[in-house]
This record gives sequence, structure tokens and C-alpha cells, in this order.
Amino acid sequence: MDYITKNTFTKEIHPWQPFVPKNADKLILGTFPTHERNRGTYKFYYPNTNNEFWKILFDIAGLGLEDSQEKDPIKLRKHVLTKLGLGIADICTVIYRQKTSSNDNALFPIEFTDIFLLLDNHPSIKTLIVTSSSKNSSTLAWLHQYCNLNGYTFKIPKGRLPKSTILNFTNRTIRIEIIPSSSGQSPIKGNERLEMYKIALLKST
Repeated sequence: MDYITKNTFTKEIHPWQPFVPKNADKLILGTFPTHERNRGTYKFYYPNTNNEFWKILFDIAGLGLEDSQEKDPIKLRKHVLTKLGLGIADICTVIYRQKTSSNDNALFPIEFTDIFLLLDNHPSIKTLIVTSSSKNSSTLAWLHQYCNLNGYTFKIPKGRLPKSTILNFTNRTIRIEIIPSSSGQSPIKGNERLEMYKIALLKST
């Protein structure tokens, strides 16, 4: 009998640049976009309709996702980010993906987004919001790896979400807020998750 011995991976490059409004004082980070087959009709962050990221942000901003006069889905989402003073990026720019899985455990980071360069270019950012933290394949774990590569570190807090910690970067103190993923696979959903996002996004810096 022939057994499978080859683990199939494909290399992917992140399709979008980080978006950081001029008024941003927070930057929210995910891992990497869902597999191309799961992406919706617009080419921007969180295009999978099964992910509640945009629903959560629109709720917090007090806007209706379907009620806006703006018909361009990307401009509409950038408007919400700007209203919330929130930049958006993923922690990885290049990954290996196992088969077509969108599970973070099936992703292997090859190159990280230069988060410190974003902080250099946007000194108004005082908070990083991390949207997944479980196990070794997560935004939090990969942010920690990226920091270690550059001679920085931060303590990874224990306990239940939401959590927070501090990153001392050059002459700045960056707060890291750790909240659950907006994915349908997250065990934290509904109003509980919404409240965690609301606290992280609306907390004064």
C-alpha cells in the first residue's frame, strides 16, 4: 500500500498593504488572509463573509454595514477604520499554507510585516490590538517572534481574554491589547466578543 509522505504547502504573498489613517492611535493585527477561495467580492482585509470582523467594527462605530450611501466596499471599510482611528495590518507578509486550509495552524510564517516601521512612520499609534492568541500559530505568537528578531520582547500574559501587556519600543510605551479572533472558529462569540472589541477599540490611550 502506498502512503502519503509529502506535506503539500504553497507559498503566498500578502495581497494588500497595511492601511493606517492619519488619525490612527491604534493598529489592529491579524495573521494572514483566508485562502483565496474563501474571499468575497472585494479585495481588502477580512473578505470572508463568515468572519464577523466588519460587523463588529460597524456596530462599534454606530454604523449599519448595509445602510451606508457609500457603495464601494473598500472605501466604506476604510471610512469606518478612519472614524475609529484604527489602522489595520496582518503580522505576516509571506507564508507557507498547507493545502487550502485557512486555519492558523496550517500557516507557517516566512516573512513578517515590519510593524516597527509602521510605528516609526505613525508615531500617533500607542496601542497594538492582537486578534488571536492561542497556541504557537497566532497573531500574538508571531508578533512575539518578530519582536525577538529585532531585539525587543514583551511578557505574554496568562489567563482568560481579554488581556493586555506592554512593549517598550525605543522611547515609546506601546500597549498590546489581546482579544479573540473574529473568526467563526473562535470559542468566544456574540455579545461577549463584541464587548471585548469595544473595550479595546474605545479605551483611551
